[in-house]
Amino acid sequence: MRGKKVFISGTGKGIGRGIARVFAKAGAELILHYRSSEEEAASLLRELESLGASAEMIRADLSVLDDLNRVFDHIQQKWGKLDAAVNNAGWDPGCVSPEEITEEMYYKLSDMNIKGTLFCCLREFELMKEGGSIINIGSVQMNTTVPGRVLYAASKGAIHSISGALALDGGPRGIRVNTIAPGYIAVERMTTGPDFNEEQVKNGIPVHRIGVPEDIGELALFLASEKSGFISGETIVADGGVNRKLARFSQGGKL
Repeated sequence: MRGKKVFISGTGKGIGRGIARVFAKAGAELILHYRSSEEEAASLLRELESLGASAEMIRADLSVLDDLNRVFDHIQQKWGKLDAAVNNAGWDPGCVSPEEITEEMYYKLSDMNIKGTLFCCLREFELMKEGGSIINIGSVQMNTTVPGRVLYAASKGAIHSISGALALDGGPRGIRVNTIAPGYIAVERMTTGPDFNEEQVKNGIPVHRIGVPEDIGELALFLASEKSGFISGETIVADGGVNRKLARFSQGGKL
């Protein structure tokens, strides 16, 4: 990716940080986005610059089109093009029972996860005049979820559909669009709760470890590179094999 121009959203914390690290080490020139975690964003930028990476951090609320357009106008003025983009920014409200769902919560989630991702893709299309690769970060919860996740699952399902449809529009332009659906990844919101039990979580994952943000970063890097040039319109699950397990599977392998 040396010399390639890459935009990555949602790098202030979590999976986005791991993606940014992987692309920086691969030599990409980066414009990174964050929304609220200013201290974490600044620390990531210092880390990447210490590695010799070319990186810039920009703050915006991508659920607001004026903010979103300001980011891409800046990319247009600075680079005039994009080679790859990873749309990772999103909001996770946690588990919300059906009785707790409000209209305000619905619009906040859909504006951030669906509208934000879609309009980032549309602006990225404009900037990929010589072709490129767009990677959207979805979730395994688009398909398999748990009680209390209807809004989040719906938003990630929409990202899966957006990517697939845009891949058809992007193909003739040399633009590939794919989705990564992460499973259990060791980010702060997943590992700091009072009920978190690392061994129990690992035991439920066939590869017997919890994913790390760099796992998603390495897959995104592959999808951004020419090595994946014949892959488009796909959703690739990265969950250590969990999605292949039968729900009624018991210890000892008997059904």
